[in-house]
Amino acid sequence: MKLPSAVVAAGVTTMVLLTAYLATAAPDLTFWDASELTAAAHTLGIPHPPGTPLWVLLGRVAVLAFQSVNPARAVTLLSVLAAALTGGVGAWMASRWIGARGAVVSAVIAGTFYTVWNNATETEVYAVSLLASVLLLCVGERAGRGDIDEPQRARLRGLMAFIVGLAVPLHLSMLVALPAAVAFAWRGPRPNARQVVGWGMLALLGFSTVAVLPLMAAQGPALNSGNPITFDALLAVLRREQYEVPGLWPRNAPLWLQLGNVLQWADWQVAFGIEPRPVPSWPRTALTLLFVWVGLLGLRALWKHEARVGRAMLLLVLSASFGVALWLNMRLGPTFGGSLVPANALHEARERDYFFALGFWAWGMLAGAGLTAVSATLARRLPPPIAVVPYFAAVIPLVVNRTLVDRTHEPAASLPRVYARLLLDAVPERGVLLAGGDNDTFPLWYLQQVEGVREDVTVVTVPLLGAEWYRARLVREGLLAEQAVVRWPGLAGALRSVMIHAELARRPVRVSTLLGRHERVELDGAVGWALEGLVYAPSRALAARSTGLDLSAMRESRDRTPPSALTTLPVGADPALGTAQELLRCNTIERLADPLLVSWCGGF
Repeated sequence: MKLPSAVVAAGVTTMVLLTAYLATAAPDLTFWDASELTAAAHTLGIPHPPGTPLWVLLGRVAVLAFQSVNPARAVTLLSVLAAALTGGVGAWMASRWIGARGAVVSAVIAGTFYTVWNNATETEVYAVSLLASVLLLCVGERAGRGDIDEPQRARLRGLMAFIVGLAVPLHLSMLVALPAAVAFAWRGPRPNARQVVGWGMLALLGFSTVAVLPLMAAQGPALNSGNPITFDALLAVLRREQYEVPGLWPRNAPLWLQLGNVLQWADWQVAFGIEPRPVPSWPRTALTLLFVWVGLLGLRALWKHEARVGRAMLLLVLSASFGVALWLNMRLGPTFGGSLVPANALHEARERDYFFALGFWAWGMLAGAGLTAVSATLARRLPPPIAVVPYFAAVIPLVVNRTLVDRTHEPAASLPRVYARLLLDAVPERGVLLAGGDNDTFPLWYLQQVEGVREDVTVVTVPLLGAEWYRARLVREGLLAEQAVVRWPGLAGALRSVMIHAELARRPVRVSTLLGRHERVELDGAVGWALEGLVYAPSRALAARSTGLDLSAMRESRDRTPPSALTTLPVGADPALGTAQELLRCNTIERLADPLLVSWCGGF
């Protein structure tokens, strides 16, 4: 039996992208949220707000399905599979507009754009969210076709409502696709009140997945962010009250600069591997502009094919790029702004291009449609072998971006694990480690909760001390007084309380080098602090508040550090990897005047 061309296009695209993603996916831990999410998937824990319970359940399924690989890789395969299926669904949808060949080209381009590919090769929510977004678009596109009857259209719109309801338990980023999905589905008579009520009920059914959060919290997992055991706590997690969520006004940066930041990330998509630096470059940016041009040709071709499709795709690109920038009101990225903003302007901790993955994916689909239109024009004038030449442009992002998104090479492949293990081993038995953020916390949590490494160490994450649920957890662990839960003592008071309770329990305290002298002094200003490599230890042999070097401990730290962890990183690697390497070099300091002590190792 001959398969429909749309099914063939979907299958070919899925296999091409699956092969590319499997060859470049992280074999182990990565920095930022990945390690926390991996731990949540293995333990049915609750990661940082909004908790993403549906993703955690899917991650748990991946753990059970891929038991033959290491625990971290198993959850990464969920992203790999979701991203490959996204391409397949996109090709299936586009085959009706531009034929099977053009659909494969479009979906492969979209799937190998830098941000989409990067999200596909590590444990994160964004690959699964992108799949849900494209499913929503696909259902909406089918619901708006003229060749289906009204009962079938009604069922498809009900399915759209259910998928929309899944946004809260999965990730709100998938709602970015909703305006375009509605534009796709806009056909036929206006919905009546009964239909609208039905859609609302189906959306609530999807939303009801959040009910697993209190059930998970009731099991008392080690990873229990927000502890959503009560309705108020659940609401606080879903609303992300732990964070300062900006409104639309005032802007965290001038709007024109925020939009410019989106354009910077857009310039990375087609051929970032040619010149993987933040600023534009002639060869890379020229290819970006070429793909913008063919994307516009694709938009025109789709509009001519069917105005409904053209309008929806234009709305998708605009809402998933500039619309997201307007709504999120983010600070500028760490590499954007330069002299255009004050020197003391706040920037994001990392590049946030992943928020715009759907917009970049849509651009890739339009670029493929544009190449198809060019090929069709040439076919009317030239022999077929020449007419297919434009399609070869599809391999540009596949070939050029591969080396940049490849997470399989050392030291990137093992550095997060090495850093986390060395940091845990730098803490004495039953010790308390004060950590400065995601990258000296989440990989350690993974090692402790999933692999049972150094469970005797308590990691106290300083930025989380402002959260009431986290202080309650530290009270249960005997590191804070109960009154500190309901009455915030301030950061200095909380740190001092942790130090006092640790000393009373005869638990040694160490401080990550990601924290500075200010936090160490607030812990205990009556002692000095000696650098031992990756951590500082309190020392009464030093003058109060001073910084010293424990050369013997640093020598031991150097002996434990594998040389492979310090090999040169490729240009364009995640800056967190470079930071980890600099911190690993802290054990090479031999004098207080060493610039490394000040620049990276939190000395003064």
